[in-house]
Amino acid sequence: MKPKCFVSIQKAIVFMVLLVIFLQVFHIYLMLQEGNPIVGERNHISGWDQIMRKIRDAYVTDSSGYYFILPDILGSRKSQSSGTHDVAVATHTTSNNLQNLVQLNERWQGQISISVLTQSHDAEYALYLIWRLHECHEDIQRKVIFHLVFPVWSHKDIINTTPHEIHCDKKLSMKAHYENFEIGELQYPHNILRNLALKMVTTSFVLVMDIDLLPSANLSSSFQTDIINSKIASNQTAYVVPVFETGEGDNIPSTKEDLLTDRNIQPFYINVCPKCQNQTNYKKWKYLRKSDKLQLAFELQWKYPFEPFFIASKSSLPLYQERFKQYGFNRVSQICEMHVAGFDFSVLNNAFLVHKGYKMKNKFYSQKDVDHHENRQRYEEFKKVLESSYPDSKRKC
Repeated sequence: MKPKCFVSIQKAIVFMVLLVIFLQVFHIYLMLQEGNPIVGERNHISGWDQIMRKIRDAYVTDSSGYYFILPDILGSRKSQSSGTHDVAVATHTTSNNLQNLVQLNERWQGQISISVLTQSHDAEYALYLIWRLHECHEDIQRKVIFHLVFPVWSHKDIINTTPHEIHCDKKLSMKAHYENFEIGELQYPHNILRNLALKMVTTSFVLVMDIDLLPSANLSSSFQTDIINSKIASNQTAYVVPVFETGEGDNIPSTKEDLLTDRNIQPFYINVCPKCQNQTNYKKWKYLRKSDKLQLAFELQWKYPFEPFFIASKSSLPLYQERFKQYGFNRVSQICEMHVAGFDFSVLNNAFLVHKGYKMKNKFYSQKDVDHHENRQRYEEFKKVLESSYPDSKRKC
């Protein structure tokens, strides 16, 4: 009887070992099934932990000490190269416009660097949306670098943000808490956000633009092929991209041919500040000789208040003045400095940007005129600083 007992114990041990191995293999199989279309909790929490670790360790602030600055919160930059396109987009937003990144990513083939502003009441949604976009869109994961900016006073609240499981196949159920500019006591720091996004691109050239603009199709690859590869690119030239606007919900033209035949399209800011864009010379641009290549169409002499969007050399581009917040003079102050520093402005023949929605005077936030007046005073002070910074320049703003 004893030998039989010994044999049965051996079988039991072998059975238990095989059972453990089977359970381990089955567990690994289940883990591999997680993530598509549902991001499993294990993957989600590790990604969330990566973001939260950056937030907990935050110590770098802007020059005023008011905002924490967190570059590359998902660690994408270290493993990311600019690829075949040596021109990137740098952009910025709050959570309420962050979903525009999906359409921008579809239009832009190169790298995208984006700064996101959040605060206590908005952080749960903002962080969830950043991680969802990164996890659910392979192209965004490959091309986009996310940065976070938030006021120092909201640090403790954001650390306690609760994670949410991500279901890539389901529509978002959460909603943003505010619109741009009207975000309580927090002032929208355009230029802090722009500078962060600009500094973090890994390309030689950059297009700094707003998140609610869409570029023409193949702009990134065309600029690479026809301008950079042709060795006509200059570090002291701003390659102006004409800007238009269309109604909410309208289809956004992707080619110049489609743009010129679209009756809903009009020059950007035409109802708010025509002088801010008219120097682009839209009429001349529209009637240029048709070409399959991206070319320099004509040069412009900059004068105030012209504030074009453009592609320029990252290494030569002056940083944005972070003293400007909310509405007014936040972009034109940088362009003014470019002019004084000796930049030329050349319009590209086939490239363009389209703003989703018409800009109307009565659609701005209530404190717009007050902020604009305060920023005008800052601009006058800034011009005096430029005179001492560029004493040999004959150009003025």
